[in-house]
Amino acid sequence: MMYVMRYHEVLVESTKDKKLGNHEVEVFSDRRYFFYHGHMVCSVNETEMTFKLDDCGYGSHPSTKNCLAGYRKLLTAKGYTEIDPKPIFNYEYKQNVKKD
Repeated sequence: MMYVMRYHEVLVESTKDKKLGNHEVEVFSDRRYFFYHGHMVCSVNETEMTFKLDDCGYGSHPSTKNCLAGYRKLLTAKGYTEIDPKPIFNYEYKQNVKKD
């Protein structure tokens, strides 16, 4: 059984960058990127109300499955639609990276 963890709820509701242990969200004007152990696992497009998930090659690991399932459950409940993760997130993310 999959449980939505508190970090899922806090990060999904966050309107600014936030880190909770191994979980993190980076917020841009129309996008949010969620990270787990430094790997981007979820990308949210606020304009289109869509999200993409990526297991980063760790799909068989129970904690990764739980992490992705939690984001899927909360985002779907908020009216977002899951789409195919291609093209790879990293290109999209690099286009939005905050400049120092």
